[in-house]
Amino acid sequence: MFNELNTSGKNTVKAGIDTSDMDFRPLKDFIGKRIKVDGFFFTNGNYGKQVVVVGNGYLINMPARAVEQFEKIYDNEEMLEAVLDGKLVIVDIEPLETRNGSTTAYTLEDR
Repeated sequence: MFNELNTSGKNTVKAGIDTSDMDFRPLKDFIGKRIKVDGFFFTNGNYGKQVVVVGNGYLINMPARAVEQFEKIYDNEEMLEAVLDGKLVIVDIEPLETRNGSTTAYTLEDR
């Protein structure tokens, strides 16, 4: 579904993945788990550009600071191809307190 709406011409979600029936979940719902990334897409929300990861059967809203990381992946054909080949995993997901409240920390890992 989101690849049809993608006007850049780049496929950012693994072929065969149907996102139309997936539920949105915050990253904090995956604390202590691993997320196999099947793709991602960008949205424009109330707080500017945001990234949503397609993984583990969900559309996962990522923290705002993730936009820069995923823009780098989007702009690098080799890295994007690795994502589409199922080689990106989000690990070490844990709660993080900041001076502006709480957020969720994570690490991107290639496998």
